[in-house]
Amino acid sequence: MFVIPAIAALLTFVYLRPQEVFDVLRPVALSGMVGAVAYAYALDVRLGKVRPKGSPILYILVALLVLCIFTILIRVPDRLAEQLGVLGATTIVFLAVSEGVQSFRALEAAASVIVALTIVVAFVGVLQGLQPQQCYLRSGNFVGTAQGDTTDGRPCTEIAQCEEGGVVGGEYLCEHPGLFDTHSIGGRVRFRGLLEDPNELCLALAMGAPLALGLFERKRSWWRRLLMLATFAVVLPCVVMTRSRSGQIAMMAALGAYFVRRFGKRGLIVAFVIAVPLLLFGGRSGAEADSSSDERLECWSEALAMWREYPLLGVGEGQFIEHHYLTAHNAYLLALAELGPMGLLLFSGAIYASLKITIRAQLDLAARPEAAAARAWASALTASLVGLAVSAFFLSVTYHTVLWLFLALVAAFYAAMRRHDPTWRVTFGLRDALFVAGVDLGVVGLLSVYIRLKGV
Repeated sequence: MFVIPAIAALLTFVYLRPQEVFDVLRPVALSGMVGAVAYAYALDVRLGKVRPKGSPILYILVALLVLCIFTILIRVPDRLAEQLGVLGATTIVFLAVSEGVQSFRALEAAASVIVALTIVVAFVGVLQGLQPQQCYLRSGNFVGTAQGDTTDGRPCTEIAQCEEGGVVGGEYLCEHPGLFDTHSIGGRVRFRGLLEDPNELCLALAMGAPLALGLFERKRSWWRRLLMLATFAVVLPCVVMTRSRSGQIAMMAALGAYFVRRFGKRGLIVAFVIAVPLLLFGGRSGAEADSSSDERLECWSEALAMWREYPLLGVGEGQFIEHHYLTAHNAYLLALAELGPMGLLLFSGAIYASLKITIRAQLDLAARPEAAAARAWASALTASLVGLAVSAFFLSVTYHTVLWLFLALVAAFYAAMRRHDPTWRVTFGLRDALFVAGVDLGVVGLLSVYIRLKGV
């Protein structure tokens, strides 16, 4: 299949952003990768290797995209091109994976690429965290990012050491340097591009790690065991070094879901053993943690206030930060504030439909020994989705490319299931929509009460 190597290249550019580091790759922009995927997909269609397929996830996300565009046209029509550019990469990655991967062999290849990329970004994070801190002169052009920040190589333990003898009037950071022109932020390790925020790096790690378990369960060879061990050897320390409480919780939830589903009550013991170092060494505490919690509650309160002011269509896709100096810190509330109740229903519905597909597959295939491959991927993807759903409660990742990538993997799994058994179907009907709407209503109501009790 021609499309699989093209998808691998696309995902490499999305995760690692090599074109931003190596000048020789700058001409090969993301648009070039998109063209390569489109051409490879057309070749595979012509050869009969793949054909256009649909899934409940695809239909829900297409509806969500249409709603996004509609809210932009209503609220800020002059920013349509800008916001389409933001949504474009996410949409392209979803379509490339969900439509280009249609067999279990192709799904295994795509999962292998994602595991490899997960190992790379986690390794960079761990290596970054182990480096002595250096002085960085912050660029005024990209607040909160590493782009443009320069180091003079001076060692430091606090910012005052950098300011003494540095550029007069310059804003300095004292951070850990890393590969690919990366550096930590506030001592918390991170990558670059989509994973420049430590919390979003953890999002990718929590969703990617279960795929290594799926690869090993699919076929228990020595190299797959080694790959699985290598994954957790770098992922778990990286999660600790990000000091991300949301990432810590998401990782524990994902691994807990996998081991409990795989081993029953005994899986709780395995999950607990893995969780102990994360609980002891991960996350933040003290005044910094309290400030972060208060900030998050303030953002949630602002999200609900925006929805009350714009109850039908929200403030418009991408417009939350135009009404508040920070983003929502909750993907569900971000969807509600920017797109209204229908946006929340569609976003949470896509996650629900994905979980319904993987759980339904495990139940339907439980008594079929010949379906071991499908069960392995269903278990791994369920764990990834649990990590995704938990992360989304603490991060503004409604339109995040990595989140949509894993929804695309489930859509690809659905296509592979249908290819082997055309009679197997999972739908998202009125009853499902009402259930999701009821859960959404309950969550929003509980959050409203909680925020009021906190006095925010």
